[in-house]
Amino acid sequence: MVTGMIAALLCEECGASSTRIELVAPGELPAEWEQWPSTVQGTFLLDREPGQWYLLFKGIATENGYGNTVDASRARQIAAAFRPPLTFAQVHTAGFYDDAGFCQECNAPYCCLHWRVSEGGYGYCPRGHGKSLDPHW
Repeated sequence: MVTGMIAALLCEECGASSTRIELVAPGELPAEWEQWPSTVQGTFLLDREPGQWYLLFKGIATENGYGNTVDASRARQIAAAFRPPLTFAQVHTAGFYDDAGFCQECNAPYCCLHWRVSEGGYGYCPRGHGKSLDPHW
């Protein structure tokens, strides 16, 4: 059985936050619930169906704001991808466009500063490996 989880990946270079992923189990509230505006809290409570999972994602070049619903199968996929110890191959199975900030060649996550992301959403890690980090470009 999958329970809610928070994965906070840290930059290999500086230790700053690179990516934050939170899976909110059915019937639970997000960890930062108290900081959400009351209007957002109200919408969350009204729009969420019983049994629905919720995903909050803040990556290198993009995020999903106050989140979106995901089905139980997707929640299991994400939870499995972020079980320690984390590797690029494992995290890649989550299906996030930016691989949660992981560089495939380095097998390590980096923050937005160390990815050196261009306005077009393409980034280079500190070792010069490049990849697109923003699905909107």
